[in-house]
Amino acid sequence: MRRAGWVVAMLWCGALMAQAAEPEATDCDFRLECQLGAHAFSVSFDSASGECTEDDMSAFVETSAGKSVIPMEKGWYSAISNIANGESLCRRADSKEPINSGVSAFAVDGHRVLVFFTRNDRPGYDWVGVALIDAATGRVLDVKPKLGQSKDSMVAVLKTPRGFKLQLVREFLTVVRCDCSAAFADDWMAVEVVNGKIRARWMR
Repeated sequence: MRRAGWVVAMLWCGALMAQAAEPEATDCDFRLECQLGAHAFSVSFDSASGECTEDDMSAFVETSAGKSVIPMEKGWYSAISNIANGESLCRRADSKEPINSGVSAFAVDGHRVLVFFTRNDRPGYDWVGVALIDAATGRVLDVKPKLGQSKDSMVAVLKTPRGFKLQLVREFLTVVRCDCSAAFADDWMAVEVVNGKIRARWMR
């Protein structure tokens, strides 16, 4: 009886250890709920596996008329919180703080929206991208998934008279002898919509 009890105890402990060692699944899907005037739409980033580290997220725009794909390679995508002077048109649907859940998604005019996002490029810096969306139809008019890389986890997208601007890495300084952020020089990039397409350019 003692031996049988010891075996049962060992099996029970082993089961507990196996459960503790197995990582929990991470659901990294998220949805942005957006409103531009009378036009409501959503932007979803969905992972096929539910694991962010599998880099298998796809992006979609959805309206009452249907759903369309944002054409870019799969990866680990994140929304960019709006910490600057633009007026957010989209908010994270899963946010527990609706007042502070605005993301960097801004009106170009009465029916077009620029939605900014990041893509994880570990072990390097995250890429910043942007999609131009027709809020009335849900059509993806243009997308630039790699505007440039950001050294900071918080990205400030500032409103300008002609569009928007943000700081991204422009130059790798080979004379800086360290594996650190000081070796990467930032500069201002302007993001505008010209002739129905996204135009990104360094400001100087």
